[in-house]
Amino acid sequence: MRRVALALCLAALLAAPARAADTVPARLDAARAAHGKGDLARAAVELEAALAELQARLGKQLAEFLPPPPAGWQAEPVETQSLAGTGGGLAVTRAYGRDDGTLNISLIIDSPAVSAAVAQLAAFPQPNGRKVKVGNEEASMRWDPQGRNGEVLMVLGSRILLQIEGDNLANSEVLSEVAKGWNLAGIRKALPQ
Repeated sequence: MRRVALALCLAALLAAPARAADTVPARLDAARAAHGKGDLARAAVELEAALAELQARLGKQLAEFLPPPPAGWQAEPVETQSLAGTGGGLAVTRAYGRDDGTLNISLIIDSPAVSAAVAQLAAFPQPNGRKVKVGNEEASMRWDPQGRNGEVLMVLGSRILLQIEGDNLANSEVLSEVAKGWNLAGIRKALPQ
């Protein structure tokens, strides 16, 4: 009996920091209280802090769905960036490098960039462009053999843009192989349409 009680206390102590780390509800309450008092500056600060925490968490979650680097490539840390200054949304990005070759991976959500990509895909075919399959999804690939650069664009629903840009690549197959690494099922589950 004593061991059970000790185990329950230990479990409660270990769980407490996880709950304490979630400051979003407290920040939202503080923003509401400040707004009620007419302190709009404090309300804005609290809302911005809550939004930053939510975006950091979402970015960490979405980073799990990015394609892994190809064999022999080095991955940079994942970056999460608010796109509030460009109309809203969130970008989760990661760069990969090998010798002089670079790949930039982007998962962009709830941004005007998604609509722009839909318009770009509708204008297909483009010079040096072709349609490719990534899982069951259709994507567009642009490849410039002289410049040894290209990109893969894919839009999921109306909210999600997946993009891979590459420079100084041996061939377009590098782009195709990396695109196959997207965890599309995970993305769809995390970001329902």
